[in-house]
Amino acid sequence: MLSRNADLVDIIRTRDHGRVLKLDSITSGNLWKGVDLLIFNSWHWWLHTRRKQLWDNIQEGNNSWRDMNRLVAYEKALRTRAEWVDSNVDPTITKVFFQGISPDHSK
Repeated sequence: MLSRNADLVDIIRTRDHGRVLKLDSITSGNLWKGVDLLIFNSWHWWLHTRRKQLWDNIQEGNNSWRDMNRLVAYEKALRTRAEWVDSNVDPTITKVFFQGISPDHSK
């Protein structure tokens, strides 16, 4: 089984706010329970803006923003993902890998 979620957390569609990135929600994580291997590699997708951006608004709890510092948003999503892994992954069954931000290759 392959499940792809470039955002780490949920994106929901709403009539009023379009695609909302929910920094504190991972309902799609139910698909990942009991798998042999989880690979989280998503930073690249958090850099996109305008038409390539995967969301229209960002929400955490009762707070919402049109946009925010991407590193701050990514850190919040990583914390949510880490809490989910700690609560839902059996390390005797599932191996978890994380690919972080790659170093800059230019001089």
